[in-house]
Amino acid sequence: ALTLSRILKKKKQQSKPRLTPEELGNALISIYESGYLDKAKTYKMSFLKGILGGLGGAIGATLVLALLVWMLSLFQNVPLVGRLVDNVQQTINTRQVK
Repeated sequence: ALTLSRILKKKKQQSKPRLTPEELGNALISIYESGYLDKAKTYKMSFLKGILGGLGGAIGATLVLALLVWMLSLFQNVPLVGRLVDNVQQTINTRQVK
């Protein structure tokens, strides 16, 4: 049977001390300097992560914008929003023609 004191003791043992940003930075520097991590591989992975993050953001923004335009097209018959939707559609159509 688990008692409250055992649960608290176990939780206290599981909790790890928090590092300050300086201590964390020094720990990372020591890992790089020790040669444990390959710097070239780390740079390649960071570059790839940046490229994929940018690509994902662009695709996501395109999908959200397309969804927004589609939702606005549903409101063409609403008096104030209808004019705005017509203007947006005209702008999109003129951009596609060019």
